[in-house]
Amino acid sequence: MTTLFNYNATVVTPIAGGTNIAVPLTPAKTDIASVIVSVPNVVPRYVEINATIGIEGSPGAGSVLYRIRRGGTEIYYSRIGVETSFTTYELNALLAIDGNSPPGPQIYTVSIESVTPGLTAAVIGPVEISASSFG
Repeated sequence: MTTLFNYNATVVTPIAGGTNIAVPLTPAKTDIASVIVSVPNVVPRYVEINATIGIEGSPGAGSVLYRIRRGGTEIYYSRIGVETSFTTYELNALLAIDGNSPPGPQIYTVSIESVTPGLTAAVIGPVEISASSFG
């Protein structure tokens, strides 16, 4: 039977327009939010990370890259298309599973970067991240 051992969440802003973080062109990236969760010393163990990020783009098309790191180790990334000819605002939801997390307190951080030269985008909110450790 799976047991939930720990849960934590960070809400940077719960609303659209609550922040304005420019999205830099890769290889630069901007950290958006972090959360710390305690991981038990059991086998098996895993951590589920959920993030919701609202972005705004200027006219054009391209894509952004989200990365999730545990400490300094990248464990997940997702490239998401941005098509501002149809919609200026997007709400992106990420779900990652970390099956190799060491026991103890772990910090998970989500970052964003643009992979399309000339694409102008900004994180405007909502911005939230949560992590749950199971075993």
